[in-house]
Amino acid sequence: MLRLAWRLQRSGLIGMSAFGVFYGILQAAAYGSVAGATPAARQAFGRQMEALGRQLTLVLPLPHGIDSIAGFIQWRVYGALPALFGFWALMSAAGAARGDEERGLVERCLAEGVSRTRYVAVRCLGFVLACALAVTLTSAAIDVGAAGGGSALPLGPLLQVSLALFAVTLVIYGLTLALSQMVSSRTAAMGAAGLAVGGLYFVNGLSRSVASLEPVARLLSPFYWYDRSTPLYRGGSFDVAGTAGLLAVAIGLSVLGMWLMSVRDLGAPAIRIETRQRPSTVRPSANPLLRLPVLALVYEQRLGLLGWGLGCSALALYLGSISRQMVDLFKQASGFSAYLAAAGRGDPYTALTGFLWFGIFQALLAVFAITQVARWSGDDNEGRLETVLSAPISRTRVVLERALALVLRTAILIAATSLALALGTQTAQIQLDPGSLARASLVLVPFGVSFAAIGAALAGRVPRATVAVLSAFAFGSYLLTELGPLLRWPAWALRLSIFSLYGAPLSGGVDWTGLWIMSAVTVLGFAAGAVLMQRRDVGS
Repeated sequence: MLRLAWRLQRSGLIGMSAFGVFYGILQAAAYGSVAGATPAARQAFGRQMEALGRQLTLVLPLPHGIDSIAGFIQWRVYGALPALFGFWALMSAAGAARGDEERGLVERCLAEGVSRTRYVAVRCLGFVLACALAVTLTSAAIDVGAAGGGSALPLGPLLQVSLALFAVTLVIYGLTLALSQMVSSRTAAMGAAGLAVGGLYFVNGLSRSVASLEPVARLLSPFYWYDRSTPLYRGGSFDVAGTAGLLAVAIGLSVLGMWLMSVRDLGAPAIRIETRQRPSTVRPSANPLLRLPVLALVYEQRLGLLGWGLGCSALALYLGSISRQMVDLFKQASGFSAYLAAAGRGDPYTALTGFLWFGIFQALLAVFAITQVARWSGDDNEGRLETVLSAPISRTRVVLERALALVLRTAILIAATSLALALGTQTAQIQLDPGSLARASLVLVPFGVSFAAIGAALAGRVPRATVAVLSAFAFGSYLLTELGPLLRWPAWALRLSIFSLYGAPLSGGVDWTGLWIMSAVTVLGFAAGAVLMQRRDVGS
């Protein structure tokens, strides 16, 4: 059983470890480039980043002592890693709780005499071992990068912050495992856990600037207790009780998930809600949206699209409202004001707003595309695609409808967030040019869809590994764009990232070369997906 659990965990372990190592080395190595080499330059950098960090408390903890590489890594690296490792834990737990069941693995093990409790326990143990290895490799890579920059990290504090990261990741795994028992599919499990974890993450983020929310975050959010461990800061400390509490909560949630698994039926939620009985009928639904090929797919995911729209719009509204404060902080840095003015065609507020929001929203759109591709792979693995094809509907039509529905969903999401961004900047007394904002928003459509097109090609060939491969590609592309300029990599290397193809259309105009490349990737990706789907059996 343990060998099976380890094999099922292997792809996620390799992908997360590789990403963690790459991310850790580059972030640590980039510190020397952005902070300078002299103590005076690093102190000036630390003051600027601390002022900026107080405006970004929604997504990162409060910074302290960033004039040293250890403080920078505590804030910038270990402040972001819980979200990244948490995403991995969520996907892994949903797969263990519901994905294995949908693939028939649980039923097969039960037929061989393995109890449900033992099955879930071994799957949990497999993730614990994988998580420990991934965190260890990531922290070791961070230390290597820091040592390469001339300042190795202290071993004791590094082990302490690694233990805190390990603990908060296990809490997210346990929470997802328990919530997965309340729904009946892997897709629903990822959605429910995503809403719960995302809510806890942003409650903690808001509590950093809204004091009245701190008791709520202290009571509910594991990220609050993770933030209390800051051993790499100068004068920081490791919260032993908080970390021990996270480990205890992780064990409790995992045990709850095991118990719920043991008392429910296979394929059914642990708690069934009585629904109103309706007479049986063979007539199709009267809903006209379900009769239209593309709109039917959009309507089926209306609740998920609504959740994405509300979450991204709230973030856009918040970041737009603080843009003026952040630009005013940057303008105090010598030479930076002139750079912003040039990039923003005379308006530094436009430049930084575009850089900040669209940089973050690109990452969110990539995650949105990955969730859509995960649904396509799930349809293939769980038998829904087979049902659709029996209508009969051609495989080429399936791929085409998926592509058009995704374009429409992406456009709706972008329109909602762009409107929220405009409202947020107005509250900050920043006037964005409507034409520039519209162009920047329209270019986001081929950007987001291009990731899904790559996923469509992968889903047509290796549906079971599609999500892992596409996630690794998206992470690698994001890191290449974020750290490549700091490390002075050549322009051709940066163009290998889809993120760099988007450019800066809000302040600098449309990058037509990048736009054509993204459009070509979209068309070729879906075309390849259609061709590859013709050449394999469904579910294989």
